[in-house]
Amino acid sequence: MTKTSDGYELCRGYINGLLKTESGKRNIERLNEEIEMPDNSYQQLQHFITDSPWSSERVMRLVAQNTSDLYADQHDYRSRDVGYIIDESAHLKKGNYSAGVSRQYAGVVGKVDNCQVGVYASLVWQCHSTLVNCRLFLPESWTSNPERCERAGIPPDARAFKTKLELALDMVTADMAAGVEFGWVGGDGVYGHGWELSNAIDNMGLTFVFDVHCNQLIYTVEPTISVPEKKPGPGRQPTKPQTDIDPITVKNYGTSLSSHAWRNVTVRDAVKGPLTLSIHAERVWVWDGKGDRAIERVLVISRNLADNKIKYSLSNVDYMETPIERLAYMQAQRYWVERAFQEAKSEIGMSDYQVRKWNAWHHHMALVMLSLSFIVKERITHKLEYPLLSCRDVRLMIIALLTQDEAMVEKRIAQMAVRHDQRRSDIERRYKIA
Repeated sequence: MTKTSDGYELCRGYINGLLKTESGKRNIERLNEEIEMPDNSYQQLQHFITDSPWSSERVMRLVAQNTSDLYADQHDYRSRDVGYIIDESAHLKKGNYSAGVSRQYAGVVGKVDNCQVGVYASLVWQCHSTLVNCRLFLPESWTSNPERCERAGIPPDARAFKTKLELALDMVTADMAAGVEFGWVGGDGVYGHGWELSNAIDNMGLTFVFDVHCNQLIYTVEPTISVPEKKPGPGRQPTKPQTDIDPITVKNYGTSLSSHAWRNVTVRDAVKGPLTLSIHAERVWVWDGKGDRAIERVLVISRNLADNKIKYSLSNVDYMETPIERLAYMQAQRYWVERAFQEAKSEIGMSDYQVRKWNAWHHHMALVMLSLSFIVKERITHKLEYPLLSCRDVRLMIIALLTQDEAMVEKRIAQMAVRHDQRRSDIERRYKIA
């Protein structure tokens, strides 16, 4: 952040606008209507978010460090229980001028659409999750077009094409260097597919639990790899390495298991009753088709007893030393990242921006992360007094406090108490049914 009073006031005004404006309406005009700033505040806000030289990277680094410290200050903290979980999120956009916009897969609508895609990192501990880092993905249609990058304000050193996995590794490396503490790295099948990210994380000495697709190939016993010793003669195709046994898919492996191969593990208390998963874990081997040996991994398969959904993951944990309850916990924690995305979008306007430039996109995301981390801090600070405190509860209380109207604050507290009583009754009823 620029070290001027104007910079701090504009930052405060922008965040207040994000909190006070309703979902879907958080453009600069609406933000400006909601905050008490001088007459020329619209132009100031636009300049602050688009052209001001303050460092979004530095803000995100502070968010990551402060969140790490916040978790570490809790009496039941163990660094091994903190996950550094990577996921992507799409932001639907019109037109062709916003940095990185392209027709690409958008998970938010489950199909290819015109959107920007960000790769995000979240620090997850118990039931708390906040976004702490991000990278904007640039498709090759952008990185191969210098003029287009120039118009969108993309710095020259950011114009080289990077896969989403490479962007994820950049974030892990940066946050480790910043002293952020976590027990493992996680991600969905996009980041668990293939070998690039998991092998890099393994080589860094970190633990990972990455989801994989149902067609992921594994070996149930260690295969022997035969590697050709001599180069082929003229006109002959090189002989590829081969294994002495055939792999199987994780789906086929899972369907072959008997009922005795599964253990029921209660992962956490949820609003609809205890979340119980049927878990199977086994040592397996994977091979990239190139090396001279297969790599040992642990396959974790979970089946949700409520809806029978199945999830497959691979990890580099010590199979003999890691309890199955621990594996179930780590695999299930990705749920909280989805919750963080939902809250950031619905309560803080993560996708509501109307900016085009590279700098503006990162500035907006940094301030959303700063806001979300504050809300997570408030929920943790008041968890004994208000165990059902939600992101929306905190946002509504902030808005009331900004009015400096004691009657409004008391009204919001009373309304929150009624909501919490209703939630508590629903939870108790569902637990009785469960």
